[in-house]
Amino acid sequence: MGVSFLLLRKSGRESFVRLGLITGAVALGVLLICYFMAGVNGLVGRQSRLVINNTSFQAMMQSGQNNSAQEGATPLLVAVGQDNPNRYREDNITVHSLHAEPGSPEFKKLATPKPGEYYLSKRLADINRQHPEEHIGQRYGTKYLGELPDEYTGAPDMLMVVRGASQQEVEQAQQMGRPFAPIYKTDSSGRVGIAIDPITMFLTAVGSTILLVPIVNFVAVASQLGSVQREKRYAALRLIGATKAQVNKILLVESLVAAAAGIVVGVIIFNLAQFPLINFTYGGLHFWPADFALSWVQYTLIIVLTLGLISWVSWRRMRRAQVSPLGVANTQAKAKPLRAWRVAPLLVGVGAVAWVSSPIGREAFKSSAGNVNQQIMVSLILMAAVLAIMFGLMLAGGWLTNKIASLAASRARRPATLIAGKRVSMHSRAVFRSVGGVVLALFAGSFYLSSVSGIEELTKQSMQDNGYAKLEGKTAIVIGGKHRLPDELRKAIKQQSYVVSSTPITALAKGGHMMDCTALEVYTEHRCPDGTNGAHQVVVDFDKSANEPVRLADISEIDVGATTDYLVSLRQVEDIDKLRSLVFQHVGAIRPFWVVSGQYTKSPHINPLIINFAQLAYVAMIVTLLVAVASLVVATIGGLLERRRSLFTLRLSGMSVGSLQRLVLIESLVPLFVVSIIACCMGVWSGSVFVSLLSSSLHPTITITYIAIVTGGLVAAVIGVCFVLPMLKKLTSPEANQTE
Repeated sequence: MGVSFLLLRKSGRESFVRLGLITGAVALGVLLICYFMAGVNGLVGRQSRLVINNTSFQAMMQSGQNNSAQEGATPLLVAVGQDNPNRYREDNITVHSLHAEPGSPEFKKLATPKPGEYYLSKRLADINRQHPEEHIGQRYGTKYLGELPDEYTGAPDMLMVVRGASQQEVEQAQQMGRPFAPIYKTDSSGRVGIAIDPITMFLTAVGSTILLVPIVNFVAVASQLGSVQREKRYAALRLIGATKAQVNKILLVESLVAAAAGIVVGVIIFNLAQFPLINFTYGGLHFWPADFALSWVQYTLIIVLTLGLISWVSWRRMRRAQVSPLGVANTQAKAKPLRAWRVAPLLVGVGAVAWVSSPIGREAFKSSAGNVNQQIMVSLILMAAVLAIMFGLMLAGGWLTNKIASLAASRARRPATLIAGKRVSMHSRAVFRSVGGVVLALFAGSFYLSSVSGIEELTKQSMQDNGYAKLEGKTAIVIGGKHRLPDELRKAIKQQSYVVSSTPITALAKGGHMMDCTALEVYTEHRCPDGTNGAHQVVVDFDKSANEPVRLADISEIDVGATTDYLVSLRQVEDIDKLRSLVFQHVGAIRPFWVVSGQYTKSPHINPLIINFAQLAYVAMIVTLLVAVASLVVATIGGLLERRRSLFTLRLSGMSVGSLQRLVLIESLVPLFVVSIIACCMGVWSGSVFVSLLSSSLHPTITITYIAIVTGGLVAAVIGVCFVLPMLKKLTSPEANQTE
């Protein structure tokens, strides 16, 4: 081992660039893997904190089933509110109303609140303190017990309430058809299971693959830099008496020292730079920083896998130098030809997607709409086809590169194109490996982004169809539904300082609200029909399209039991929560009602999970493109060093430096551009097919951000290779090749 360290120290200066690149590649890989594992920890940690949520929702889902196994036990009753009034601004508040009897189970770290008592989550408690005039807490009770424990709050900015419900509220909910659900088991009597949805698990598995493949390729390419020089050195050592075991030790020491340095750098950067995790949101919510911490088992796994990967890559690439001391004369083994079977998975995936997009496939998908098993089967086929295309591109990449390069060489008209095509076809596997990570990132990103790109436009369109969007921006409508709002609420609304004006409107049994023309033009963007005046009564149905015409009303349309709702003009849009709290005080927390803001209905609202996954798709594309560009640059440098003699021979034969530079540009950039175009086209096509099956109104679009990322990555590749090209002049100069 001492000889190994001696050789490493003596040759450190000439190996500095190569070992530095390996260290940088490993550091980048370890950093990204640490971020990824921390993200998975965050998801698991969030689910482990949602004990009350998981228990309550599970009870609500099972409330209709037979609970004979718990006969004789006294349950804890729960009702979960996530409807319209349970909001702050327009963020949902999850409300757990609990009713306990003597002997009912309790949560381990939370005493069950009595009627009128309540707990607030950390963020909601901060809001209640900062805006006492909005009376957020008074919506849910009269006695504040404190903040919910962090162990029961999934995110630091989660809006959540746990309140005590009276027996009267339980009976009231039963009469309304929204009964409380029984809870027989909490975390006090056993561990509540952590439920991670299958979609999250699938995306985690695919995401880890997309992340690891380009990193592994980058490490492999960096490890191969200067392999010819090392092969000669190790063969020379064999010539002077070094054994195969000693050469193996030298290889191992070089690889492990660079890898160990990379691991240390990556872990240090990960622990110092936590801002990507702290600012990361999932479902519109941040994570508790403590949930991101990696365990010693995870650190050990990262270290072992990284060191093993580096050792395997270095040994596999350099093993030919250990065969014989005479290996110096023939270090370049002939690459094995790639077989056409590699294209089979890709063809299967493309064929499956093509079948699903055909009239027969579409008919099969539509006919399965009423059959859950058939629907699942067709969906699994489509998902399997997408995965087959993704990984089929990786498997067939070298073969496709070989065929495309051979075709280009056969039609070449210039020496540089001919030579570049021949070399790429001979070393197509190594060439594709340097850019193979781009396939996964661009395909997966293109598939997902083409699937969700039309949602924003669809949301805007649905907003135009929303009749409530015709309310003025500072107008709110208070609706009691089939339950009559208290009569005293009208007077209470008029007395509030934040209310400019209000008017009662009559809810019709056939749908719509009756009001006079004066109110219509004050509180909405509708206008009365020509020839009418303020005294005329009109009917507006906010539940229908915003383009639904206003019609004149007849007094006979008013039913005997018609209920009264209210239109309210606020001084500020933010006063909507003061109004909600006021209605809560008069209606209660159990009975449903609606307070709809005109401003809220005028802006599109997209599921935050869709936004999160789109952001992650963009980030994955950027990271893998940067890694692919780095791999391409390193592979180009390594290729120049390995081909130094042949490039010098070409220059001696009369080829100019400019022609050599064009040769290198073609060899380096053409495979990257071809791979990128194929991956993008495949991703967009399969994503469009997927969307067209699920929705007839969703039309995929290519966003400017998507085009900018792909274009920017390709431009960065061109710039990176151009920075390497000046090496050619020095490498092929007679002065630098006097000993060749």
